[in-house]
Amino acid sequence: MTLGLIGAGVMGGALAQNLADRGVTVVVFDRDAAARSRLAADSRLVIVADIGALIARLPAPRTVLLMVNAGGPVESATADLRAHLSPGDMIVDGGNSDWRDTRRRTADLATAGLDFVGLGVSGGEDGARHGPALMSGGTEAAYGRIRPWLDAIAARADGQPCADWFGPDAGGHFVKMSHNAIEYGVMQAIAEAVQLLQRGLGLSFPEMRIEAEGWARGERASYLLELTANVLGRSDRETGKPLLDVISDRAGQKGTGGWAIEAALSLGVAVPTLSEAVFARTVSGAAERKDAVARLGAPDRKGDAAVRADLGDALFASTLVCYAQGFQLIRAGVAAHGWVGDLARAARVWQAGCILRARFLTDIAAAYGDEPDLANLLLAPRFKATLTACEPGWRRVVAFAAANGIAAPALSSSLAYLDALRTARGSTAMIQAMRDGFGAHGFERVDRPGMHHADWS
Repeated sequence: MTLGLIGAGVMGGALAQNLADRGVTVVVFDRDAAARSRLAADSRLVIVADIGALIARLPAPRTVLLMVNAGGPVESATADLRAHLSPGDMIVDGGNSDWRDTRRRTADLATAGLDFVGLGVSGGEDGARHGPALMSGGTEAAYGRIRPWLDAIAARADGQPCADWFGPDAGGHFVKMSHNAIEYGVMQAIAEAVQLLQRGLGLSFPEMRIEAEGWARGERASYLLELTANVLGRSDRETGKPLLDVISDRAGQKGTGGWAIEAALSLGVAVPTLSEAVFARTVSGAAERKDAVARLGAPDRKGDAAVRADLGDALFASTLVCYAQGFQLIRAGVAAHGWVGDLARAARVWQAGCILRARFLTDIAAAYGDEPDLANLLLAPRFKATLTACEPGWRRVVAFAAANGIAAPALSSSLAYLDALRTARGSTAMIQAMRDGFGAHGFERVDRPGMHHADWS
């Protein structure tokens, strides 16, 4: 197998070495000479100085993997390659591209006889080097051509590669986007739980690390919880202070979270916890925060040591809700765009290598395997007992956060989502009535079909 790779940055370089470990000949190009020189020490890689040289080194039909930033860099690299490639050749975009761009590029390149595959790669630098989770789109024939090296470099779970095909054009990038949206939600819930330990209960960093290690045990174990315990035990090399205390309270984002919210709105699927996580990052960078702290103050806080024992339940229940909302988003995308509808596939791919890897993904895969048309993950019998057991503590945690003025949008929104799902008659009848009252929009009745109007005269 011989493969071209454009983009020798952190992820691209790690993937190039992973591929070389599996016997793939990798021809590497990067516009940055320093990036090329960093990989030149690996004699297994063929480093070239321009795209023309890269193309000349590849046997037909050629395959080129792009590991460059989404947006303009992918657009530019694709245009450059189009001028050099021939019908039957393939471009694989391994970045976090907007799925809508992937659909457009797939259709555009098909007119030139070129295959385009949107490849979601999850696992960060370590995953890319030693085994990521891989989510592919594109035609089934194109996936068949690249599957040997995808399976070779992917992480393994129960002996199987964490790599799969999710349907034509942007299926892979849409699933990767949904993965990242869940990641946003779970990270936000974890951050809120840590803040409640620190600001609400006054725990020290060693005490918080012990709590996080407890959250990460048993059936609830996950990579993100292990990482949380690691963060809480880290000190800053320069100052000796806890690492968390020297990091600014402002979180960035690269686009996938926002794209997921846009997709959810256009598809009519509710992902409130995932949305809250995106907006929490936006609020963290709001210019008015400094003035708000000075002018608005904060309520008096009253600690409740009993809440400490409830936080693990609240966090795990909220995590399940995040996964449920992410799978609902994938389901809606599949229905709208004709991608592969087996949700168990995503759960299996995420079992190792990716940021969302967690022990309970085995149960999620089994839930969708048992009931492929399961309307919502939270309805699976295997999770009912979990939610029932977690609910009392979850409510106490959300109430504690509200009473102490500690923002917990993910923990509270996920509870509200669960409550809304299981309320036979909620608040929206009033909304329908008001819309009809001020705009004659009409409303549905409970006793007969069609749209109706009230007499507001």
